[in-house]
Amino acid sequence: MSWQRTAVFLATLVILPTTALAQQGPRDRAARSLITDAVEEYQNLEIDRSLERLQNAVRTCANSGCSPAMTARVHMAIGIVQVGGQQNTTAGVESMVRALQLDSNAQPDAMLVTPEISAAFRQAQGQVSSGARPTTNTNTNTNTNTNTTRPPPSSSGGGELLHTPAPEQLANTPLPVYVEPSAAFTVEHVYVYYKGNGMRSFERREMSRSANGYGAEIPCAAMIAPSMEYYVTAVDANTQVVATVGSETSPVQVSIVARRSHPAPALPGRTPPETCAADTEECPPGMTGPQCRSRPAARGNRGLGDPCASNDECGEGLHCDAGACGVGEASSTEPTEPTDPNAVRTSRFSFDLGGGIGAAFLTGRPSYAEQRLLVNSSGQVIRRDCGDVVCYQTIDPGFAPTFFLSANVRYNITPRIGAAVVARFQFDAAPWTIPATSGGAARSNPFANLLLMARMYYAFTPHGFASSGFVASAFAGGGVGQIEPKPALPASETRDGAHVLSGYGNAHAGARVEYNVRNGFHAGAEVTLQFMFPTFLFNIDTTVFLGFHL
Repeated sequence: MSWQRTAVFLATLVILPTTALAQQGPRDRAARSLITDAVEEYQNLEIDRSLERLQNAVRTCANSGCSPAMTARVHMAIGIVQVGGQQNTTAGVESMVRALQLDSNAQPDAMLVTPEISAAFRQAQGQVSSGARPTTNTNTNTNTNTNTTRPPPSSSGGGELLHTPAPEQLANTPLPVYVEPSAAFTVEHVYVYYKGNGMRSFERREMSRSANGYGAEIPCAAMIAPSMEYYVTAVDANTQVVATVGSETSPVQVSIVARRSHPAPALPGRTPPETCAADTEECPPGMTGPQCRSRPAARGNRGLGDPCASNDECGEGLHCDAGACGVGEASSTEPTEPTDPNAVRTSRFSFDLGGGIGAAFLTGRPSYAEQRLLVNSSGQVIRRDCGDVVCYQTIDPGFAPTFFLSANVRYNITPRIGAAVVARFQFDAAPWTIPATSGGAARSNPFANLLLMARMYYAFTPHGFASSGFVASAFAGGGVGQIEPKPALPASETRDGAHVLSGYGNAHAGARVEYNVRNGFHAGAEVTLQFMFPTFLFNIDTTVFLGFHL
């Protein structure tokens, strides 16, 4: 260790009396080392680096990490650098006032004292002894701000909000703001008011409990170069202001930069916030411009350790982990499973089997009623006979039933859109081959009892194809096959096996309702309007089904 560093180290030890060191904090040693390095950099005229080192010491001492004496020592060192290095007496006096409020025995380092520093220290002592209120905001330069205020008198008692602003923040990156009451006074709510470049007025965000104070993150869209500004207000249960940091007319200013020259700011116990993606920037009310895009879902105000059911209930910089708000944001690339057992999840695959009854509309003289033409060996028609199919002259008008089984396999492409293939098998269709009569030939009937269809579904209930609960959807599609109703015949007819033929083309549309349970099973019903062509037939199918989904 050089003689200069040794002298600096010994000098910094006398900033506070030895009696103040009797009660040590867990981070006192780390803070003392930072002060030593900062004083050495100050003596080497590295003013900005010295202040940066001391601001790290402030963060190290946050949340009662250091004893009051050590915390006072840090603020006294900041005041020395501000007065002696930046020639900012106002800011230096405020820092010294803060040090004296934490420890009335705090003294500047005798080896660093100059007439200017001595005068500033006397001024700070006078303010503390008289109880005068310091100015609400001072800016040491464009990158360094130190803010402390005493509240106006109120029924809640006096106090102040301790606050060390970040010297800078990256563009499009949330800015952490943390304040801590220095004395016991009642605070019901704490609000941060912020205004970014391009915003016409200040927007308000409530700060949540964080460590020993209150914290919040100013959103990305307000962080636009060259700077943004904010102020903080604490109110009691009667909405009376009890403490502030800055004001609307004299706000805290923070430089917005493209590259860091200082450590990333963070709320106590949390990691520094990450830069927002370009397509998810938040748009504060009243802000316009190409940098302003869609507004993401609002975050909750629950703090670290508070109970939660989803990430949205936790404040900025937190996510829901095992039922409590934890440090860090949820991953944007891998969605987390909600911890709420009632959270809605959509299914991807569905399979069901069902059965039902169709009602085919017959007019009495349908074009699809076939006649059997019997021909001789020369090809001449010698007789017309209906055989096992129905002649139009003998059909009673009305609806004729068809009974069928069905199978439906659906893949949900999105939470609301699904594609399916459906098979309809009719029980009482005409035989696969219509037998020949004398002089005629047997005729093939390949789709006598089968209709194959493809269709698209659209779920219009709020949660789409939810894996649990009620789901309603509509569908449309087409296919190939036949529907063969068995008509009602006049009493004079004895052809009990006669059927009406239709098809082979098909178009259809309909609606479906189902109720899904969490173990993967579902039940429901469909109504389908069937249109067969070119041999036309209109038919209404009603289907009930059971199935499972994934």
